Amino acid sequence: MKKISKLAVGAVCTVGITGVLVPSEVHAVSSITNITPAPVGSAISPTKYDVFLDANNPLSITVNVTVPKSPNKLDLFLLQDLTGSFSDDLPVVKALVPSLISSVTGTVADTQFGLGSFADKPISPFGSFSDYVYKTDLGLTANTTAFQASVNGLTLKGGSDFPESQLEALLQTAVRAKTEIGFRDDAFKVAVITTDATFHQAGDFSSRPANNGDAVLDGSPAGTGEDYPSIAQVKAALQAANIIPIFAVTSNVLSTYQSLVSDLGFGSVVTLSSNSSNLVSAITAGLTDAFANITLTAVSDDYGYVQSITPTSFSGVPQGATRTFTVNLLADGIDDADDVLKLVAPGFGETLVNVDVKDTKDTKSVPEPSALLGLLVLGTGGTILKRKQKQKAVA
Repeated sequence: MKKISKLAVGAVCTVGITGVLVPSEVHAVSSITNITPAPVGSAISPTKYDVFLDANNPLSITVNVTVPKSPNKLDLFLLQDLTGSFSDDLPVVKALVPSLISSVTGTVADTQFGLGSFADKPISPFGSFSDYVYKTDLGLTANTTAFQASVNGLTLKGGSDFPESQLEALLQTAVRAKTEIGFRDDAFKVAVITTDATFHQAGDFSSRPANNGDAVLDGSPAGTGEDYPSIAQVKAALQAANIIPIFAVTSNVLSTYQSLVSDLGFGSVVTLSSNSSNLVSAITAGLTDAFANITLTAVSDDYGYVQSITPTSFSGVPQGATRTFTVNLLADGIDDADDVLKLVAPGFGETLVNVDVKDTKDTKSVPEPSALLGLLVLGTGGTILKRKQKQKAVA
């Protein structure tokens, strides 16, 4: 009988001490609660995962990406360097537009073309008064005559120092992707940057506030009221817009842009001749490279639930082949909250992950009614035990 009493008291103590836990949470484990399949023909699958993450209990999910034989739709946005060093290139580029259109549409019939341009900030020591950091010359369109006319209308600017506003132009392309540029949701999205110079980045104009990453070019003249964007800002914006950059650059800056692509984690670099005469073949090579290389990254992962993605990329994937990424998720139990994050394969699409967690920020150490009852029983038992001990002492 004494043993049973001790066990009962021990159980009550345990309940009293651990009563802050909800019974349903004691045995919870991380799990996939629902999978939304991707539509037939999608390059990335599934469309969405719904998952529950218990603190410090890992969960793995997989994302499949298929390289199409050729994209059904392609949106190609050309970003043209207009600084003085491109004086011998611009006439060549204008003359090559018909060949570019023919080559690209021969691979992907449903292709839209658009045009943007850049030079630098119109303030010393970066650029001259006629310069600008970015301009949308033509939103994406299937009207190739309009594309040719826009390219023909380009005129050279100045530029003072060697680096230019390539990063700012890329950022603006990404943040304006669904508005004035008009990238289609279901198209393979590419921005082709042609340049012969290195790029300015955050810190080069530190006398101004940090670039806020929006579509407004702060200051007067435009762009002079904020610093250049960081590589991390550009990466996040391109990922969010699902755009792959292709850098068609001259040999003198090839290594600079190879390093940039490494920092971005996606994109390709092709060599442009000194007068851009190989523009068509360079862009075609860049597209071939973009179609065959797959990178998966986490976007909007505000609580750091994505611990790793294995592998981070595949290269040289044959047309029609599928590759599988394993994504490892974990909630650490510190300030966790529900979230929706994206697993983005730039150019191919994205998988949403709807994460449900026990919100530790709302957890309060308040005993349950059963725990309070246990503590009451324990207290009463202790009082009775003391009385019996006193009675024995008197006897």
